[in-house]
Amino acid sequence: MRYAVLLAVLGMSSVAVAGLALSGGPAAGVQETTTVEVGDYYFCDPSYVNGVCETTVNDGETVAWQWVGSEVHTTTECAGDLDACPEPHLWDTELMDSGSFSFAFDTPGTYLYRCQAHPIEMRGQITVLAAAQPTPTPQASPQASPLGATPTPAAQPSAVPAGGGAPPPEGGQTPLWPAVAAGGLLIASAAVALRRLRR
Repeated sequence: MRYAVLLAVLGMSSVAVAGLALSGGPAAGVQETTTVEVGDYYFCDPSYVNGVCETTVNDGETVAWQWVGSEVHTTTECAGDLDACPEPHLWDTELMDSGSFSFAFDTPGTYLYRCQAHPIEMRGQITVLAAAQPTPTPQASPQASPLGATPTPAAQPSAVPAGGGAPPPEGGQTPLWPAVAAGGLLIASAAVALRRLRR
């Protein structure tokens, strides 16, 4: 019975290793959400009454306004002018006294907003930063030969994955063989352990 349990655990471990290899890791595809409270006469927290609640996010992230007060409020984008709040608005909620509203920011910049019911007391600013881009690897430029011959460009090697191993094939997909090899190693180790237990 304990042999069957040991083999089952090792089998599940190899499946988990393969799943992580194929998915790109545990954090792949997670989108961040920042919550801003909508209270009575403030955004963020009560210290911002008659002030501007400042929030910073990266492009591709979402801001969720959560109603926590008892009065009715809006969150309305103001196109760069909190006093006039000209149209068109990127977002403009109806008057609400509960619930939440979310907006995904996909362009870097500064976005001003206010409550249309309390335009002086409730103001906010979202600063959207450009997400960090990977730094390209510098490539050496071919040098002219002193004899005037045209240099033959060398083939560029594929990038070695951060975790080591063989480079990914064309198209950038991580090969499945490291996960399969790890699963095979786990199963082989289990077989050796079983032989020792039987002695």
